[in-house]
Amino acid sequence: MNDNSAVSIDRLSKAYRIWERPASRITAPLWESLGNLLPSPEPNGNWFTRRAAGQYRDFWALRDISLEISRGESIGIIGRNGSGKSTLLQIIAGTLRPTTGIAHVNGRVAALLELGSGFNPDFTGRENVYLNAAVLGLTRQEVDERFDQIAGFADIGDFINQPVKTYSSGMFVRLAFAVQTAVDPQILIVDEALSVGDIFFQQRCYERMGQLVDRGVSIILASHDLAAIQRFCSRTIVLQNGRMKFNGDATEGTKVYVHLEQLEREASFAKSAPTANSPDANMAEKASIEGWPVKLSAPPEGKGKTLGNGWARCTGLAVCNHHGEEAHLFRQGTTMSVFYEFEILHDMEYCIGCVTIRDKTTQPIHSKITLQDGAQSPECISKNSRLRFRQDIDLNIACEDYTLDISLDMLPASLLRQPGISYEDYLRSELRICERHGIASFSVRLRNETSPFQLLHFGMTGLPSRSYVQALPPAAS
Repeated sequence: MNDNSAVSIDRLSKAYRIWERPASRITAPLWESLGNLLPSPEPNGNWFTRRAAGQYRDFWALRDISLEISRGESIGIIGRNGSGKSTLLQIIAGTLRPTTGIAHVNGRVAALLELGSGFNPDFTGRENVYLNAAVLGLTRQEVDERFDQIAGFADIGDFINQPVKTYSSGMFVRLAFAVQTAVDPQILIVDEALSVGDIFFQQRCYERMGQLVDRGVSIILASHDLAAIQRFCSRTIVLQNGRMKFNGDATEGTKVYVHLEQLEREASFAKSAPTANSPDANMAEKASIEGWPVKLSAPPEGKGKTLGNGWARCTGLAVCNHHGEEAHLFRQGTTMSVFYEFEILHDMEYCIGCVTIRDKTTQPIHSKITLQDGAQSPECISKNSRLRFRQDIDLNIACEDYTLDISLDMLPASLLRQPGISYEDYLRSELRICERHGIASFSVRLRNETSPFQLLHFGMTGLPSRSYVQALPPAAS
């Protein structure tokens, strides 16, 4: 382990014993002890050893993890629930021992692993500040010097003198984060804790963590918020079923995570895939789309990135202005029409199109699926059909250069029969069929007219708004 390394993990694994019945917790260790006293030449051990092994099974929460984290590095850890994220963080924090392998930690660790961990519910917030700081190695004088800073960041007012069992979850995490980041840690671990805070507190937390990174503190952040992982972390670890599936760039890591999710959903969809004889399976040709171009351009090969499962491919694209002419330069506030077509290579259920606009930093500033505009496809789309989409977008965005992504997603038809679809329902059910990233580019420039003002708005986007002005005459003396 070199001096620049904060965490070094080598071939680490962690197993939990799953007992056949409660009594096995007592009897199995007894049989194992007797088996160890009576060595056996048999490869599977003697009767006592085999008897003990039959009363439990090992569940491997982590398998063969190797990882190096440098000082001042911000690392994101993502994966589904049960993938091993929390187990790995607990081993790094020192609250859990690995079954095999080695975990070296170089420096003081501060961790927010579970809501309320390390706090005595009967103590006041003030008392818990001193208790936690003492556990982390600070003297009372050092806590006295930092208490006002901690209380100010937590911003819970007079509740600092109330028992923490009376706190809301948001107040709990405010105080815990304030303490953990005020003790000069060399390594800060955050496991989903920030999700319970409000937007203002989250902004302050990410600002504080950015300051810590600038001071050389290593941050390890486990979260399901992929956008936050991409913005804050320089590197991402993807875990699946206890194994490391990716270790690299944060943006690429989130794509790997989504792809692994899609593979599992694809297998689920394939079991009940519609057939060409299903109701509506031959309804790929709906009423013609108004203004459809005579001819679409074939998407450029090798331009941008293509993702998907091979069930469809994009065969045509046209980016047009409000006159229906192909264009790459638009005036701010005008309408852009994106026409695109997919060839269907597999029998599928309900399909939806999506257009995403990204700025020069690749951040999505607009992303909308056709379902959000009320446009619906047939419940079943048969193989060798074509599916066409048109999405009109009012370009109330900053005068800059942008790129376009288009994608085809699928939802189970049963979901569409429900009275309403929540965002969470959509994320759980969506299957990404084909994505073309950076398939086209366009520019937005100032309006031609200069009166009364050439720029429609300030900032990245222009939200629908209304303004009112009233001038009151001077009051009579």
